[in-house]
Amino acid sequence: MRPLGLLALLLLAATAPAAAQENARVHLDVSLSTPDTGRTRQAIVSTVDVVADPRVASMLQSGFPVRLHYRLEVYRSRGGWFDPFVRQTEWDLVVRHEPLLDQYQVAEVFRNNQRVYRYAGREALMRGLATPREVRVGPRDAGEYYYVVGVEISTMSGSDIRELEQFLSGNVTPAATGGESIGGAVTSTIQQILLSVTGLPAIRIEGRSGRFTVR
Repeated sequence: MRPLGLLALLLLAATAPAAAQENARVHLDVSLSTPDTGRTRQAIVSTVDVVADPRVASMLQSGFPVRLHYRLEVYRSRGGWFDPFVRQTEWDLVVRHEPLLDQYQVAEVFRNNQRVYRYAGREALMRGLATPREVRVGPRDAGEYYYVVGVEISTMSGSDIRELEQFLSGNVTPAATGGESIGGAVTSTIQQILLSVTGLPAIRIEGRSGRFTVR
């Protein structure tokens, strides 16, 4: 697609009715690992129907990388209004569509480790993103706890895209979130215009696990 054609398409998407833009169906599920009497239980996180959200699907099909930023927090349950915070961990997934092959690439950054996955088509991507993941940050001290997990889904800024280029070329910094150029058909100038006028409003979702006891 020519740059101006892509620009027109994205401008049209940006002016869609608000009701359609709010039709998000992403679901974040937070459960607990199998009980081991008296020991800690880990958080199991699954993100379902990410690509079913029309905003996410539109950005991916138009060539924009989409970032999923996760934050998992551990709280100690005291039965009051304000439960004490224990610790947290964060990680990122960066998803982009490769139209020539009709593949999706997912770059994962977790605790300074990087992995890249490829999925052949939309359905395979949805299954991959929905795969339950065990995040091992469980508390060890005796007490009652629970997990709160939040995910923010957004498009990427120009600096984020440059980081993704470094990530995929092997030049990765510890803080890199991943990024790759939108495509040769769109010039750098057009990229900046598109990013400024059609960015995906951040989608924020939160999930909470049940309580568990460490003895």
